Amino acid sequence: MSIFKKKIKVLLYGNVHGAYRCENLLKFLLDSGYYVSFVYPDFYLRGRGRQTFFTQFIRKVFSKFYLIELFVKAALADVIYVLPMSANFIQSALWVSKIFKNKVVIEPYISMYDTYVRNKDDIQEGSKAAKEILKKDILAFTKTDYIIHLSAYELAYWAKVLDVELGQNKVFIAPLFTESRLSLKRQFMGDGILNICWWGTILPLHGVDNILQAMKILKEKEIPFTCNLFGAYGSGYAERFHAYEKKIKEEELSDRVFLRKDLKFSDGSLPKYLVENCDLALGVFGNNERARNSATPNKLVESLAMGIPTLNMNFPGLKEFFDPEVDFWTCEPTGESIAQTILTIVNGTAPPVDWEQTRLKALNTFSLTRYQEVVTKVLDKVEDDLQRE
Repeated sequence: MSIFKKKIKVLLYGNVHGAYRCENLLKFLLDSGYYVSFVYPDFYLRGRGRQTFFTQFIRKVFSKFYLIELFVKAALADVIYVLPMSANFIQSALWVSKIFKNKVVIEPYISMYDTYVRNKDDIQEGSKAAKEILKKDILAFTKTDYIIHLSAYELAYWAKVLDVELGQNKVFIAPLFTESRLSLKRQFMGDGILNICWWGTILPLHGVDNILQAMKILKEKEIPFTCNLFGAYGSGYAERFHAYEKKIKEEELSDRVFLRKDLKFSDGSLPKYLVENCDLALGVFGNNERARNSATPNKLVESLAMGIPTLNMNFPGLKEFFDPEVDFWTCEPTGESIAQTILTIVNGTAPPVDWEQTRLKALNTFSLTRYQEVVTKVLDKVEDDLQRE
């Protein structure tokens, strides 16, 4: 715990979508002695299920009170720190910053326009809602004072999508971080069966369809394997989960491929299972533009930090932090390529990888310490800016 208080006051603004990153940010700021407060819009916007007419009315009246809280706290703050995946609130953050001369820092984590309009098809391109999201994205990337993001490569891609220029003096890169203390215990195919694992949000972006196609090919070639797909909760989760359950059954893969929701990272049950049972972790295999221009995937960082042999699609962004030809196995994002690469792994003809060396590289590169250093550097620059004004 810091003995001396910092001079600046930090107002965290947004909803806690990336809980692991947000909770570590809050703890670090408090431990470092910053004065910290929090405006959490979802506290006002989310209801409690069944309510009376009176409570519904009161909730509707109070639903915008977070803007009042923002106004009051911004008057006392030095910097408004927009939390990961909270760029939806950028207009109100910039509005109060003009009044009270706050600096604005943002961790975008995603481009809303690229994610919800161009890749998820949640919002029709060209619609009023799409134009509103595009406007917010442009504001987030061009009007804020500092940007902290996972990847320079991904930011450059978003700049092209949004047709904006990013001032490089305001961009700071703080990649994903993992504090994994677990490492692989299982001997490769110790029981004669290849146990393949995948985890994450079940989206086309992640290439689950390509993985299922690969599993079908492996079954046809009579490779002894099981494949556990651990689906993470998210928007539209139930519908996608049931759709893939149906697809697995239709492809006659139910005896080899298991779609599961019983284990998760948040309680430690999934990492424990992986280090004890997983022979091969699969990463991202989406064959669309978004997948080819993304930051390093969470699941790749997580698996490598545990020393689990890993196969991921090859795309240029991987080279920002890794040597894909040396640090892990790669292939093209097609079912055929995934299956053929797995065959070489089973047969022992895949390129050799020093998984312990890769594990140490992942832990050093994707570390909480690195994230804390970047946050400190940005807030130090904020303090310098304020002193010069």
